[in-house]
Amino acid sequence: MARFCVRCGKENVELIGPLCVDCYLETKELVETPKEISGKVCKICGSIWAEGKWVKQKDITISPVESVIYRELGRKVKFDPSVEEFNYDIVNQYSDPNGHSFVDIQVKGRVKGKEFRVIRTVSLRIDRVVCPDCIKKKSRYYEAIIQLRSKGDKVLSPEKKSVFESFLDREAIDSISDIAEGKEGVDYYFIKKSVARRVVSTFTSSVKDVKVVETYQDETIKNGKKFAKLVISVRV
Repeated sequence: MARFCVRCGKENVELIGPLCVDCYLETKELVETPKEISGKVCKICGSIWAEGKWVKQKDITISPVESVIYRELGRKVKFDPSVEEFNYDIVNQYSDPNGHSFVDIQVKGRVKGKEFRVIRTVSLRIDRVVCPDCIKKKSRYYEAIIQLRSKGDKVLSPEKKSVFESFLDREAIDSISDIAEGKEGVDYYFIKKSVARRVVSTFTSSVKDVKVVETYQDETIKNGKKFAKLVISVRV
């Protein structure tokens, strides 16, 4: 007995359950998208709030808001089991007269080799705030100072300064709250001790004959714990 689609009556065609592929595409909900995407973006540095922490933007080809959208889509979009391959893209972002934001998502895929394309509109709620690191930078907060100096009584040369600064990657630059240049050399103020230590470690592993001394200043006690500013003297 010939197999046929119970909806359109086509015979001797590939079926998914009781339906041919065309009818399956026409009648089934192939893609389930979230009704709303929410998130937080730092309006100064563009970091996004993800998995309980602030994350720096890695892909500079998309905006921080788009990064939030794609991250949430990756977590929340669901597909029919018959969908073999898929991709999704942002095709439009807009706001209505009441100020509510929306994003149109285009989803493409295949079922049994046949392509499908759907557009879904998702409500968008993005809070633009200032992340803790940017608050610290604006207030010139710091946990560590790297004091770059020349050995002996020599003035720090621009060449040595340039070599040191070539080791400041994006994370290090983002962690600097202030830079003070004086006759003796340059002081780099870091909002994170761990970043300052990493910079010095990377620098000394590549540049030889460098003298490093760690000290502490401005020690205080808060809630029974000691806090102090780390000072790393780096002489080249």
